[in-house]
Amino acid sequence: MKAIVSAFYKEVAPIIKHYKLKKINSPFDIFKNDEIIVIISGIGKINSAIATTYLLNNYDIDFIINFGIAGSKSFKIGEIFLINKINKNLYPDILYSHPFNESEIICSDEVVTDGNFKLVDMESEGFFKASTKFLPLENIFILKIVSDNLVCFRPNDDFMDNLISPHLKNIISFIDSLEKKEEFKFDENYLENLVKKYHLSFSQREILKNRIIYLTLNNIPLAKVDFEPINKKKNFEKILSLL
Repeated sequence: MKAIVSAFYKEVAPIIKHYKLKKINSPFDIFKNDEIIVIISGIGKINSAIATTYLLNNYDIDFIINFGIAGSKSFKIGEIFLINKINKNLYPDILYSHPFNESEIICSDEVVTDGNFKLVDMESEGFFKASTKFLPLENIFILKIVSDNLVCFRPNDDFMDNLISPHLKNIISFIDSLEKKEEFKFDENYLENLVKKYHLSFSQREILKNRIIYLTLNNIPLAKVDFEPINKKKNFEKILSLL
């Protein structure tokens, strides 16, 4: 099952409508069918973390997405982004092909109306930290649409419809595509041969593994790596450059 966590109903109403999700009895506002479940968390890191934890504790979730709006001083209203960094030290693993631009985001405890931020929201950090307790990083996604240039306002239904509608086809296509990746396998022998020959550390192995998965998912051939070992750091850097 695929799950979507949104701060408020207006953010996710077009997705609920598309999948014909039905509201169920729950401590939260939850809408679902046999394949998709949406939960309305409320605003803020704590609310997002609690709602995410509730979903992952009570349902068999394979993929989870935090979908909603964000403020920005760098991007235009209506632009959409898949998040590749939250604050200073949280990094989703984006291993699946997608039609979106990528960006970092700052997650704040309060409404932000000033500052030179690429993107800023109030839920992504809580959502991400909770999700990582249950799912691998590559199955966790944060998708944000710019709603304002750090202006405090309450978006109405028409505004949200106009904001989301141009992206709905790509959003739905992305959600649907996740199901196709669940049984994905990569060439472990290729990875282990490099680890052994070039004496890579565990952390280097994991970074290299993600690079190989990304290339394989996107049908990019794996390069032939055959150079004389130098030292662990330079070996690793050279392998990454070849890939």
